[in-house]
Amino acid sequence: MSKLKNVYLDSNVFVYAILYKGEVAKKAEEYLRKASDGEFVAFTSSLTWDEVVYAVRKVAGVEKSIEVGKLMLRIPFLKFLEVNHAVCKEAQNLIEKYKVMPRDAIHAALALKYCDVIVSNDKDFDVIEGLKRVF
Repeated sequence: MSKLKNVYLDSNVFVYAILYKGEVAKKAEEYLRKASDGEFVAFTSSLTWDEVVYAVRKVAGVEKSIEVGKLMLRIPFLKFLEVNHAVCKEAQNLIEKYKVMPRDAIHAALALKYCDVIVSNDKDFDVIEGLKRVF
């Protein structure tokens, strides 16, 4: 992993770290540890919170999802970016050009605007010109 500066964390980084074991989970945990240690500035959005809480609820139940939701909102190193009209307009452009899913387009629009890379194991981001994905 090369030196990163501003990083957008996709929801699957949190989902793998919270719910799963194995190499992919370890990789996700490593990115979260590096963000916690200040090795890069970590950004995400409210969509990530929604996706993570929903995934945890489906797999581990309501109580665990409530706990995870509260925890995510208290992570000191994580900066939430606003999803607004301008971001949605850019996401719409990405959907039209690359045929990506709407939530991926919003994540990508934010990552392109504010970050150097997106941390995700979702290869759907690879088609978006100018967006570097690492995982």
